[in-house]
Amino acid sequence: MTERNESTRYPIAAVRERVRQHGRPVLDFAVGPHRELPPTALLDMLRNVDDWWLRTPCSRDELDAFSDAAAVMLRRIYGVDAPPSAIMPVPGGRTAMSFLASTVIRPGDDVAVAEPAYPAFARVAHQIHARVHSVPLDPERGFEPAANSLTAEEAAEVSFVALNYPNNPTGAVISDQALGEFLGRFGPGTIVFNDATYGPLVFDQPPWSVLAGARSLTDRFRFVELHSLAKLFALGPLSVAFFVGEQGIIAELGEYAEYAWSDQSSLEMKVALTCLEDGDRFDAMRAIYADRLDRLGVVLSELGFEPFPAASGMYIVCRTPSAIGGRPVADAGEAAVVLLKNHNVAVVPWEVHPTSYLRFSSQFSEEDLAALAALGANGPLASP
Repeated sequence: MTERNESTRYPIAAVRERVRQHGRPVLDFAVGPHRELPPTALLDMLRNVDDWWLRTPCSRDELDAFSDAAAVMLRRIYGVDAPPSAIMPVPGGRTAMSFLASTVIRPGDDVAVAEPAYPAFARVAHQIHARVHSVPLDPERGFEPAANSLTAEEAAEVSFVALNYPNNPTGAVISDQALGEFLGRFGPGTIVFNDATYGPLVFDQPPWSVLAGARSLTDRFRFVELHSLAKLFALGPLSVAFFVGEQGIIAELGEYAEYAWSDQSSLEMKVALTCLEDGDRFDAMRAIYADRLDRLGVVLSELGFEPFPAASGMYIVCRTPSAIGGRPVADAGEAAVVLLKNHNVAVVPWEVHPTSYLRFSSQFSEEDLAALAALGANGPLASP
């Protein structure tokens, strides 16, 4: 049997496997057991669902209704005016990234990927045999793309740029000025993809979309953005996401979609419509996760970690300390192993040269947060 390469595995899957092998109860700050229930209206609809909706592929009329509702949501939340013809539903975020990469990237293409970021896209681009250039986000500049990460010659060869703002795992939101300066390094016609899964969960400023932040650059670049409803509505297997962007890209994706997956069900479209029209949910979830991140940040600071401020999302990252509970550690991977083995704490390690991070999830149980805080009773857990 072939050994699985730990360095190329999906990070959450690798952590879950280590937790399983650990064999003892853990304080789960890797994924976390906490899940907000879907809104009452959605639960009521699912309790009374007609199984015909589940068995029947969605109709053209339902797809059009979804695109219309998504266009209204984009205008309401982000101030983005997108015609329904520039919107395409997809069955989940990771599927969408694989689908996008397979459609518009060819082997040997130069692709720039800002990191840390949700890891699925970079892995898929490697699998396609693109030349992937990692663009580290600079923690000293609010996680803006590092200015010296690409030479002018390398940037000129790039045909696809992958961003993730608001960022997972750091929670950073890029300024329009920094975005323009970074994209200004790439040539006309470059495709710019942004994973905006956490777009609605911005705490101290309006929700952020690259389609709003880079309005003045739409004549120079080809933009496409991914939005997802899963984080806000706890949809599980009914997760529905959508692309919005330059209509030429959307048309190309639409043609390939006929081969890429089976039709989504009528039920999935009805669930998505219910979510898109629930404006109150967006505000409520922002308040919930801002509070949970604040409380987690206080505990981490008291334990001796150095959490970066989280302006959005569901996670806090800390620069990897030099020691955990008095034991020296070389990097985030080793730190995560020591936290699990010696302290029964599960976190996600994140390595982006030259910096490594530990990611803590705000989807903790209240009991786990109290137990984590108690680990500081005998002194700092982490040493800078």
